[in-house]
Amino acid sequence: MNHINNNRRLWRRWLSFGICAALLLPLISESRHTAWAEASKPSAEQRVLRIGSLWSGEDDSSFRQQFTDMYELQHPEIKLEIIPAINMNELRFDSTYPEVNPDNMENIRAIMGGAQPVDVIVGDSTLVKSLVEHNLVQSLEPLIARDQYDLSNMAPTMLSGVRELGGGSLYALAPTFMSSALYFNKGIFDAAGAGYPTDGMTWDEVFALAEKVTKKSTNKDKRIYGFSMNRYMSDPFWDMQTYVSPLELAMYDNKGHKMEVNQTQWSQAWTTYSQLVKKQITPGLNGMDFIETERSSYSPVQGDLFLTGKAAMVIGEYDYLNELAGVSRNAAKIKNYNPVDWGFVTVPTFKEKPGVAVGTWVGNMMAINTMAANKEDAWDLIKFVNSNDVAKIKAHTRGELTSRKDYITTKVPSVNLESFYTLKPLPANDPMMNILQTQKPGISRINDVGRQLFTEVYQGKRTVESALKAWEKQGNTMLGTLEKDPTYYFDSIGD
Repeated sequence: MNHINNNRRLWRRWLSFGICAALLLPLISESRHTAWAEASKPSAEQRVLRIGSLWSGEDDSSFRQQFTDMYELQHPEIKLEIIPAINMNELRFDSTYPEVNPDNMENIRAIMGGAQPVDVIVGDSTLVKSLVEHNLVQSLEPLIARDQYDLSNMAPTMLSGVRELGGGSLYALAPTFMSSALYFNKGIFDAAGAGYPTDGMTWDEVFALAEKVTKKSTNKDKRIYGFSMNRYMSDPFWDMQTYVSPLELAMYDNKGHKMEVNQTQWSQAWTTYSQLVKKQITPGLNGMDFIETERSSYSPVQGDLFLTGKAAMVIGEYDYLNELAGVSRNAAKIKNYNPVDWGFVTVPTFKEKPGVAVGTWVGNMMAINTMAANKEDAWDLIKFVNSNDVAKIKAHTRGELTSRKDYITTKVPSVNLESFYTLKPLPANDPMMNILQTQKPGISRINDVGRQLFTEVYQGKRTVESALKAWEKQGNTMLGTLEKDPTYYFDSIGD
């Protein structure tokens, strides 16, 4: 029974993985019906362009809407075929819970080679990095130079992120990306007599500034946190993990043999963030903090630390601009609400990793298979999806930013959006870590051990040094158990 449950957990974990994809709105025109009908009819004149993705299913309509509808509309001579490396539909109806090979590269190689290799491959940073390292995709630089493809108004965030995956060269392009900024409450800073945050600050500078505007109180309704990693209450351990994500700190080696937490950078991170919680500079995990004062009265800003004036600074995504603007427009309709005068700057970064921002990443990248039979059409598709014309339409997408910075817009008047597209995205995950998590699903419980120990640190029950030693010891024991039985799942962290 335990083995079945483990397989079910593995199955659910596989279903949870996927690639990030941009919303590519279909073009609406009077000629759409005719062009669509022509494009859908196979003919001797049509050229086939095969597009590969890591995950897909029997119904690829969503994928086509996200990536290819507009291109198909304008290119009836091209027939597009969507080829998944892993067909989720087949897995869904397999009652035996099959164990998919956790090494995605084997599945990817299967569709990128053979008699009918895919021409274009779509994936996230981890996948693209692996493809480059295995020489499975070709550099786009010669094609960009040949066609004088204009990259001058491409967002630095996208370009720098993709170049890093290719060791300085572009092996892919992405039409959109996700980004965040540091939002701040001007009123709280004015009341404290402190200067506003600025672009390009380090984490240490932001935390020092946060301490100046923190208002400590045993009454949660009067307390003001100087900084919060989220606009809503969250677990400090996971916030700390977000904080250190640019540093690429590993809990264990990528073979799953040995813990790597008992070292200087982990100690510094735990010390810094636990002190923020202890000093009430950032929220802790106090159950009372989650209880609203007026339970019977609903407010559209309820629970939002920033909009309710309980946090002076928060990390928020690009789409938060729309939320702030909407609340500002309707402030008079919200009972007992004091509007927030806000601004935003770039997310703080580490001196050790200058310019690398949390909350910023590039997904939905398109690359050309080195074995592609139709490389010219593959390049034509990539050029089109990343063009100014498509970016102009994508400018209306709320959750993501278009990679053409000329079309990065917002309905909020008089704001400079450069803070969202100048920093570098987070580094790609180590593919070997993803493999470990699928081969040994129980390895995720090592996080739970760390969470419990970190809680004891900021509650004053342990020192950072003793907590990291305990995490190392218990984690190594768990890794040893998984070495003997990879399917073992720890039902409690004391196992």
